[in-house]
Amino acid sequence: MKTSKLIIKACAVIAYAFLLMMHFIVKDHFQFLQIFFYAFPLPILIFLGCVITLLFYKTRTYFIAGLVIILGLTAYWFSSSYNFVRHTDIPEDATTVLFWNAADGYELPVNVIVERISIIKPDVIGLVETQYASENDLELLSTTFPSYEFRILGGFMMVGVKGSITKVNYLMENASYHVNFIEAQLPSGAISFAVTDIFQSPTMDKKKAIGTVLKLASQRNTDIIVGDFNAPRESVHFKAFEKNYTSFSNYGQGFTATWPFEIPLLELDQIFARKPMTPILLQKFNYPESDHAMLIGYYKE
Repeated sequence: MKTSKLIIKACAVIAYAFLLMMHFIVKDHFQFLQIFFYAFPLPILIFLGCVITLLFYKTRTYFIAGLVIILGLTAYWFSSSYNFVRHTDIPEDATTVLFWNAADGYELPVNVIVERISIIKPDVIGLVETQYASENDLELLSTTFPSYEFRILGGFMMVGVKGSITKVNYLMENASYHVNFIEAQLPSGAISFAVTDIFQSPTMDKKKAIGTVLKLASQRNTDIIVGDFNAPRESVHFKAFEKNYTSFSNYGQGFTATWPFEIPLLELDQIFARKPMTPILLQKFNYPESDHAMLIGYYKE
């Protein structure tokens, strides 16, 4: 019996060490191992660490070592995934971007969208997983906000701009990605932005999908990229964005995670601005109509 307990504890420690190595070192470099990185984000690793530490509550040295590891992981989690609330002045000439994965039901939550547009008055709106959007929804938005142009696009997306849409280019690859490139005319001038939705399978080639979206956006000199990337911000595949784009993640308030609803687990949804555009603030709003947070980003050229 005692031997069995020792074996269980040893296996638990080895498995935990493997998961920590996956999260901090290997990450999603290798497609055949990335599922461990995606399935065990840091909050879950902290929870598992607590469970394993309790297995050693009678062994003082190991128990204290486990507590130290848990405290270290928790401190790292907060330092890398939490932005303290601070007052930020928004310039009058700042551009505002709204992005939301609006899917979690059988109809478009158009009332929520109307409410938020009325309050924020964003310049650019990008919505994904809007397969239930109807012509009636489009008419409601267009009637309520006559200074905007709204369109339902390929890949179950909807966009809106405070001005007019001049060009749309939809590209996709089955079981990989959907992306719409939009060129528009705002009162302040021309803008180009991309709205993307990466396939959610944890075993697919994320490097290819995310890299393709970045390549296409860079070729078009796209100003703003918004999307549900279905990969955590810690993914190695976002490193390539840093050359030409700045993530809004560090300009938020509170936990950076956007999924699931009000639980700080994974930051799947992001906004990127082309350099040298400067992000100012990223706000998050949670609605029960979707398990993804709505993002509102402000930036200045």
